[in-house]
Amino acid sequence: MAIYHIDFKLVKRSDGKSSCAKAAYHARCLITDERTGEIYDFSHKKDLFHHLILFPPQAPAHIVESSSALWNEVERTERQKNGQTARYFDVAIPTELNNEEKIKLVTEYCQDNFVDKGMIADIVFHDLNSHNPHAHVMLTLKDITPDGFSKKNRSWNERSLMEEWRSSWTVIANSYLARAGSDARIDHRSLEAQKQEQLIIAEAAKAEGKEQEANQALAKAIELNRPALTRINRRSWHTTRSKALRQQKQQEVEAAKQRARDFRQLFTGTEHLITVNLETYTIEPRQKTPERPAPQPELVIPTNVRHFASSRNRKREMSLSPVYGQKSRAAQPTFLRRKRRLTQSNLQSLYEFIKGVLNKLLRKRSSVSSDTQHIPDLVTVEDPTLNDIMVDPVTGLKITRKQWDMMGKGNKSVSVLKLADKNDSSPDRQNNDVPDSTVSFPPLPKETSLPENPMDLKVPKP
Repeated sequence: MAIYHIDFKLVKRSDGKSSCAKAAYHARCLITDERTGEIYDFSHKKDLFHHLILFPPQAPAHIVESSSALWNEVERTERQKNGQTARYFDVAIPTELNNEEKIKLVTEYCQDNFVDKGMIADIVFHDLNSHNPHAHVMLTLKDITPDGFSKKNRSWNERSLMEEWRSSWTVIANSYLARAGSDARIDHRSLEAQKQEQLIIAEAAKAEGKEQEANQALAKAIELNRPALTRINRRSWHTTRSKALRQQKQQEVEAAKQRARDFRQLFTGTEHLITVNLETYTIEPRQKTPERPAPQPELVIPTNVRHFASSRNRKREMSLSPVYGQKSRAAQPTFLRRKRRLTQSNLQSLYEFIKGVLNKLLRKRSSVSSDTQHIPDLVTVEDPTLNDIMVDPVTGLKITRKQWDMMGKGNKSVSVLKLADKNDSSPDRQNNDVPDSTVSFPPLPKETSLPENPMDLKVPKP
């Protein structure tokens, strides 16, 4: 299938690109950039079909003998660190041509549009035997003289010249397709421009009485009445999102073609005379009678007009109240709004609930603190010093009297160890196994256990 694709780009040092690297990738070969010492090797790729270099007659032979010599000379003569070194483009070749015609087509196009103007074209052909035959072309940006490259030709950067190059590829490719006997054609213009042209042709043909030509132009306009294909980057070509996007765009193209086929079938053999059988709900041809001519059906092609409506208008349009007496979802308050109104309506009850909880907690705390003030003092021992040593009845560890008083949780009798003199050298004292004297502390009063539900609180319902 013949498709139109040609894309012009520049090799820029400011983007970190090198013309030697680009040429090595296109030609599937090894090129060493003599300016930087980098080696670019793409010889492992096997899709190269043909390679040639086209150059003006005044170009020195040592520059155009190979891609390595050509682009190393281009890199050497470019002095700016962020300069542009080459222009390149990729072009899709029609599959209706054979391999020889494909090479001749690209060669003729490059010779007429670039080489005759003074550029050098490095052309590489890939996948000519597959469903995606294409060519990569690299062009020099400086005028070539017998002594080498001179200054850059700024006239080659004109936007109008690029449009001329795009149109020239359409003309040359269509001429090759016509000579090959193919009905396929390509067009460099947008789908909207092509559709408008077909509508003008249909209107002119209908005014002259050429109904068949008018119908063919209208069918072509129907086929072109679709959005353009979205270009997908090569790196993301095999992703799930890209595959889904390609499938969606292909369905849109097939739907537009089906509408065009239905329109063509509608006017084939009916002589614009049709009738609808209400019993079978089918369209049948109708014979022309001089007494009662049948009306001719007309085609109305919708125009792609984008309406920018505000969010308020969109909510109003979604409402079903005029028809079904129901409000739209957009008219309902959001969750945040409902939450805000709920908090404001129950703010007083929530305040009273928190206030009651705090008051009950404070009253309970004050009652417990008043009960602990009446705990009787501990009975003193024979030598009540803070350094007395005690044995914890639970853990068996030795603690001081001061630590015991700070704990304030004991409710059992425990043993108190009195410190002995430092000069005591008895075995029991040295081993710290037998206490010198033992006394008992009275048990502390048990803490009053709180009821299971000390506060009969009820959470107010919102």
